[in-house]
Order: sequence, then C-alpha cells, then structure tokens
Amino acid sequence: MESSPLAPARLFSCAGQVAVVTGAATGIGRAAAEALAAAGARVVLAGLASSKPERAAAGLVGQGADAIGVVCDVTDAAALAGLVDTTVRRFGRIDTVVANAGAALDDPGADAMEMLDRMFDLHVRAVARLADRALPVMAGGGGGAFIVMSSLSGLRGNRLLSGYGVTKAANAQLARNLAVQWGSRGIRANAISPGVIATDFARPITDDPSAAPARLAKTPLGRFGTPAEVAGAVVWLASPAGAFVSGQNIVIDGGTLVSD
Repeated sequence: MESSPLAPARLFSCAGQVAVVTGAATGIGRAAAEALAAAGARVVLAGLASSKPERAAAGLVGQGADAIGVVCDVTDAAALAGLVDTTVRRFGRIDTVVANAGAALDDPGADAMEMLDRMFDLHVRAVARLADRALPVMAGGGGGAFIVMSSLSGLRGNRLLSGYGVTKAANAQLARNLAVQWGSRGIRANAISPGVIATDFARPITDDPSAAPARLAKTPLGRFGTPAEVAGAVVWLASPAGAFVSGQNIVIDGGTLVSD
C-alpha cells in the first residue's frame, strides 16, 4: 500500500518542492516551515532581522532539511523582489508560497487611520506584491500553491481588532481573486483563517485570566489551537492532497465561528 497514490506518505508529500514562508521565524510561520520541510520541501524562511530567520533555518538544517533564512521586510517592495530572486538563484524554482507575515497594530491610543494604513500595507499590499513576483515563477514551473494567512478576525465583527480584521478580510478576498486570475496557469490560491492559536502573538488573549475563559466558552472544542494544527493545513494545501482546492478560506478555530 505504500506505493499507492493514496498512501499518506505520497498524498501529503511535498518532496521536490521549493517553499517560501514569510514571517517564518516564529509561531505559525515557523511551524509551517518545519512541516513543509518534514514533508520533503526545500524551504526559504523569511523574516525581519530582529526575528533572526537565519537561526530558524539553521535549526531546520540541523534536523536534515534543506533550508535557508532570508531577512525580508515584506512591506519593502525591493526586499520582496530580493526574496524571490534569492530563492530562484538558490533553488531554481518556487512551488509553494505561504504569505504569513502579519501584526495586530490596533491600539486605542494610536491614530486609527495610521494603524489601518500600516496593516493594509502588511496584510494586503505586501501579499499582492509577493504574488506579483512569485506567481509568474510558479506558473512557469507548472503551477503551485499560494497560501495567504488570514484570520478569524476577518470573518467576524471585532470590538478591539478593527483594522486587523478589516485587512485580514481583504487578504482572504485577494486569495480568491488570485485563484480566479491564475487558475488556468496551474496556481491554487487559498486563505487560512486561524482562530486563537497558542503562540506569543496570541498571549494577550491566552494569558489573560479574564479574556481566556470568555474565548474558550465560545469555542466548542474548549481549547486554543496549536501552530502544528495550522501547519497541517498548509501541508495539505501544498501537497497532492490539496491539488483540487482553490479559492477557499480554510477556518481553523475549534468551531468558534459557527458557535451560537
């Protein structure tokens, strides 16, 4: 049965792929990079200099993966172009992109419009620029998976994460548009919308003795998610198992969205 195309080792294999993950040094991005490498992909981990993507890549290399780290501020168009160029020079192709870099900058004490502009640049313009650079390369190699990390906040009304939710809703729509625009060239574009995942990013919720119980009460599974549970969806979308999935927004939230 191991030779069957339905065997998990083949159905969920990313062997031979080259994957680029932004925001890859920590949290969900780090888990996605590790999972793709474990599935056989060569991985480029991109992140801000402060996150030390080279160190994260070295950790994967120490586990036997073929990986490199690239310092990249995704809001810098030249840096994004350099990320794609570096990947092609090193590995010759791109098969999967995980546009994961993001930040929640909503702050009651800050200028709301300024924060909205910054998050739109990070969650929407940067993803569009990355697609503009990477998708022609991917299409030239026969296609691939472009995965946008959106958020449950983009599917619900938000009391505090207003600009974050607005820009995450926008990047999920961008994924749908890319699926239509690039499908004929073999590109599958999808969004993933995690709920509260136990990472440093989510600590204002998970570590708050008043906020955490309230959120858990609204989550049918009664717990927070793990980065590995989001990374599993990334591998699924990048692998043969996800080869007919495009234009979707995969919600990974323990049932929060559908809870009454």
